[in-house]
Amino acid sequence: MKYFYLMIFTLAFISCEEPETIYEYPDGISKPVNVVQSYGCGNVFIYQFLDSLKALTVWINSNYYRFTKKRQDVDIDPSNPNISVVLEVSPNHPDSVYFNFCNDIVYPNTGTTIKYKALSGKLSFTVSEDNPVKKPVGNNFYFITVRVRDLHLFNQEMNDEIIIDEAVFWNVPVGWMPG
Repeated sequence: MKYFYLMIFTLAFISCEEPETIYEYPDGISKPVNVVQSYGCGNVFIYQFLDSLKALTVWINSNYYRFTKKRQDVDIDPSNPNISVVLEVSPNHPDSVYFNFCNDIVYPNTGTTIKYKALSGKLSFTVSEDNPVKKPVGNNFYFITVRVRDLHLFNQEMNDEIIIDEAVFWNVPVGWMPG
């Protein structure tokens, strides 16, 4: 009898989970076989942990680009002030917090990451609905999918380059403001 109650509880628990909101991105960004969890906020800041010490971040100026379902392709260029791709690496000091994205809490032990800024690459993006950015900013909520390819990142202080073949930020909720 107790297995019966356990089965009923399990079924009730599973049915309470919200399904993932899926949007069709028809313009050539395919869903990866292994989706890496990505996070985001604002109009638009997204990030993805490559491992426990590295986070790849992308910022796109929503005031410059017209967000639509139609895919847009951009050459990554350090002289473009409307796109920023940065790899942040933790020096891994155990007493510091290094990754504090999309959070309005400031931790007293925040450390400084080592930043690798994008020199070149290709960035493609598409959003879940046409013209999702509204005024006031607090009324925004939508999803974005971003693909970066052939990404060359460089840290000038260390004279070190890192190359990332491809990263996909799949169906990331954005638009909302931390707070």
